[in-house]
Amino acid sequence: MPQTGSGMYWEEHGQGPATLVLLPGFGATAGLMAGIARHLSGFRVLVFDLPGHGRSAGAPADGRLPALAATLHDAIKDAGVGGHFLAGCSLGGAIALRMALDHPDEVRALVGIVPWNAAGTTADDQVIAAFDAAYGDTEALAQGVAAISVDPSKTSGLVDGMLTVTEPMWHGWLAGGALTSQADELPGLRVPACSIIGGKDVVVDQAAQLDDVRRIPGGRAVLLSDLGHLCGLERPDVLANEITAFLTTVDTESG
Repeated sequence: MPQTGSGMYWEEHGQGPATLVLLPGFGATAGLMAGIARHLSGFRVLVFDLPGHGRSAGAPADGRLPALAATLHDAIKDAGVGGHFLAGCSLGGAIALRMALDHPDEVRALVGIVPWNAAGTTADDQVIAAFDAAYGDTEALAQGVAAISVDPSKTSGLVDGMLTVTEPMWHGWLAGGALTSQADELPGLRVPACSIIGGKDVVVDQAAQLDDVRRIPGGRAVLLSDLGHLCGLERPDVLANEITAFLTTVDTESG
């Protein structure tokens, strides 16, 4: 059943001995990402609305990774979760990385789903700048979502999620947080990590994602040629299979 606490919203799916926390990408909500959870088995899965999004719109959200990660860490604690697996999509992947760096004793393994690259972007990133300028503009957002989709028929609902994002969160991430870098910290990551990279991703550069993986001790990558940046909505079954395969390997190796 859905639960709320500390201004944050999350949904619980499935049952299992291990807990997997799933963080959506920018503009997405728990409801839009629940498709991945429905294809997972053997886990207790918590899917969050990010701070400043959806039913977590009242939670503090300035678009900066340290603050977003701290808010989510507290919300996970509120949900009664101790050690857990953590998977994040796009911005959710960058937040998950921050949480794994800050709390390696709590994050058992990290999965980035087309994760925002650790070095961030630059002010001349046209895709990010266009979304920043489109705040609250339904038509422009719909065009933008279609442009970064492989199958627009499965992603149009993302616009509704984007319209729930608070203005401080929107501009704070797109014009601020997205330009910051965590890359120099990657060699210090001490939890098993895997990135699922999409060959049709037009938002995050594949070479940058692979460079991140190379810098992580024992880092792993899965490159799937047909996946785009919105694969959480387009191919949740494929993502669930890859997440399960990696986490099963982690459990086997740690056991």
